[in-house]
Amino acid sequence: MSGSGNPYGAAALRRSALAYLSGRAVSALLTFSAFALAARVLPLEAYGTYMAALAAMETGLALSTPGLDWVAARILPEYRLHAAGRAIVGIISQLAGMQMAFYACAGAVLSLYADHVANLLRMETAAPVLSLAGAVLAVEGFGRLYREQMLGTLMRQGAAQSAQVVRSGMLAFLLGSDWFAGHEITALDAVRYELMASCGSTGLGAVLLLREMWSLRHRVAPSGDWTPPRRKQLLKLAVNTYISYLLAFAYGSQMLTLIVARILGADAAAVFGFSTNFSDQVRRYLPTDLLRSVIQPTLIAFFSRRRDFGGFTLRVGIWFKSSMILLMPVVVYFIAFGRMGATLLGGERFREAGPVIALMLVGTALTILRRVVELSCNAVLATDLYVRWGFWLLAVPVMAVFLLASGGSLTELILLVIASEAFFNFGIILALRRRGYPFRLAWGGLLRLATWYGVGACALVWSGPLVRFDMPTSVAACLLLGAVGTLVAKPLSAAEAALVSAWSPRAARLLSRMPAE
Repeated sequence: MSGSGNPYGAAALRRSALAYLSGRAVSALLTFSAFALAARVLPLEAYGTYMAALAAMETGLALSTPGLDWVAARILPEYRLHAAGRAIVGIISQLAGMQMAFYACAGAVLSLYADHVANLLRMETAAPVLSLAGAVLAVEGFGRLYREQMLGTLMRQGAAQSAQVVRSGMLAFLLGSDWFAGHEITALDAVRYELMASCGSTGLGAVLLLREMWSLRHRVAPSGDWTPPRRKQLLKLAVNTYISYLLAFAYGSQMLTLIVARILGADAAAVFGFSTNFSDQVRRYLPTDLLRSVIQPTLIAFFSRRRDFGGFTLRVGIWFKSSMILLMPVVVYFIAFGRMGATLLGGERFREAGPVIALMLVGTALTILRRVVELSCNAVLATDLYVRWGFWLLAVPVMAVFLLASGGSLTELILLVIASEAFFNFGIILALRRRGYPFRLAWGGLLRLATWYGVGACALVWSGPLVRFDMPTSVAACLLLGAVGTLVAKPLSAAEAALVSAWSPRAARLLSRMPAE
């Protein structure tokens, strides 16, 4: 039954994680296939237009989520634990209704003003593509709301992932049909495929969410002494989160793609969009994103019950390090074999994108850190810190425009973004400490991990002229380096190892210098 048991306890977490990982494994394969197929069936200029349209759509999605997604993430676990069924259904309906109205308006604005957006990007022929992207914006916004915010936060990952697999599968099937037939398609065709896939996924997600709400309607509240969060607190959370979205989005990949398209043209936007898309795909299947819908509600529920920030950051640190362990072999691969990897992914047209991808993946590590910093701020309702430090980032798009207009390269642009991410993240971490929330990730283990991987990357680059690597041997070398480097570095602290040992004593012994008893 939907209302029985602890929906955020260990047993529920295991069930939800299993359903989530199973669905994401299938979705990962399909999404990556769609990414690679799009690079093959679209001519280079059309691919750049397609990337610009997706960037415009993602921009609209970000701007039309006025902090309500974090309100849902913060309060739905509390309602699910403490409230009666009708109260849970009521808050879901209120949040969903408000967000759907914003998504519909944003999609209509993009469709109606597609000509103006195309002129702004100096891509006048892209107006029909951008107009159709407005419809994708609205439908995909509804779908993400149902899948990720509502079903995911309610720990109904089986339902959420079913809808996600439908979207990934339809898009991969449509692009794959053209590739097998030997057809080249236009950017308008690709966006039309996005719309069809979003419609199928959103329809299924709506049905599954309605079924969950129906099952919750008669749930009895476990106790009568719970008081829901005050509306003033939720309003502050929504406003600060939305302002932080706007500030962070000003230097995000979508906005930078639009800047690159305007100043450097469609070909450069294609390379930048391809590299950004790949790094995003890698990030989405690391634990900090892959398990976000499972781990985030559990961590928020942990903090809301115990108010133990030290225990909260201890768990966040393990989550972050698990992503670093998996990300670093990919970074090393593109440092040592970037051209080979870029050619495999996108064909000869993207052969020179290898160094750009390698730098983008380094930036991904800081993007992952931003995820856990944001979660920490929102858990303790210190969202004003995120806003305050975000104002400094308004300089990034301005600096990017001056950099590219004065002859700067994509590599220099990415270095600018990496430096900005580091400044932003560590500024907030220090501000949290000054406020009495000691945010610690046991940095020594991360430093050892980075050092060993750096040594391995240098060894592979140095051996390039001496050893002939092909695709299988290069992948095998990076995987071996990843396994050996992680075991030698032993990135977990003693406290992290003690917590991990409750799940896997063997992993705790292998990954820490002071094994848990």
